[in-house]
Amino acid sequence: MRADFFPRCRLVWVFVLVGVLLGTDVLSGLANKAHGAPGAAAQSPQAVPEVPEQDTLQPGKSEDEDVVILEESRKEVREATEWAARRVDSWFGNIPFEEGGKISKGRIRLRTIWREHDEVDVNLRFRVRMTLPNLQDKAHVFIGSENERDLVRGRPDTVTEQQRLLRENKQDDDTFFAGIGLNLLDLLSFSVGLRDLHKPYVKVRYIYTWQIDARNELEFTETGFWALDDGFGATTSVDYEHAFSPVLSLRWLNSGTVSEEDEGLDWFSSLGLYRRFGELSLLSGELIADGETGNEVDIEEYGVLVKWRQPLYRDWLFVEFSTGHYWVREKLADDREGKWALGVGVQMNF
Repeated sequence: MRADFFPRCRLVWVFVLVGVLLGTDVLSGLANKAHGAPGAAAQSPQAVPEVPEQDTLQPGKSEDEDVVILEESRKEVREATEWAARRVDSWFGNIPFEEGGKISKGRIRLRTIWREHDEVDVNLRFRVRMTLPNLQDKAHVFIGSENERDLVRGRPDTVTEQQRLLRENKQDDDTFFAGIGLNLLDLLSFSVGLRDLHKPYVKVRYIYTWQIDARNELEFTETGFWALDDGFGATTSVDYEHAFSPVLSLRWLNSGTVSEEDEGLDWFSSLGLYRRFGELSLLSGELIADGETGNEVDIEEYGVLVKWRQPLYRDWLFVEFSTGHYWVREKLADDREGKWALGVGVQMNF
């Protein structure tokens, strides 16, 4: 292992956090620069564009000091990740990394959430996928940091992000994870990994997307899983989307999980409108409900969630503001209580 690897990793996180915690004047300036970012391909309003493989400063281009910090921090993160990918790839054979190796879907997110009558929650999460030549085309390695419960159950990212804002007192500890994924067929994938490097888990996922017509799409996802301490279980998700126009769509998302750990069906449902402004900014409003059958109260929470997402710089640094009001009731003897929640997050894709 290179002697400078761990010092470089520390520098990476320092650069990232400095970039995230820049003052409001800097953020405003970056947001203005973002309007000149390259456009993304046509997509549904809530979609986020893929991150370019390479995105470097133009030769001779003058940038202020804050932008240089952001560019360098992203570069350091990508270089450190690629170095790790090369090391892992070398364990499986002698094919050079340049012959098909790739870093994709990399992201680092810092998020702060405030809930009424609850403590402020700050979390830092990351995820990256590595395509390794020596594992051939159908296999890949993934690493990251995620909520332990969400990682195993395989719920859609949209569900987990919404629940983090509204649902309290139900979040497990964050965990570091690493594993190998295998695409068995076009619609079927298999993955095996470790949580905290000593707790194994296994997932099998089937995804089928039905393009009903030009305006309507239905996606069905079934995830079977087993995890140490959690046992066996399965998560079913159905996602329906209707496009009113190229920039406005309605989305109805439902997800339910049954497992040895739960007494009944742990379910979630949301119905929302998504309006895109330009290629990268998004405004959404959603009605949300969740609960678990078999409990005293089947519908433990329902509420309203509003989110605004926009780029801070180019098409790889984003900020998101969210606010929600929800009504919670955990026991029949309790009155349903209304609470506010606020969130702000910054995400860097690499």
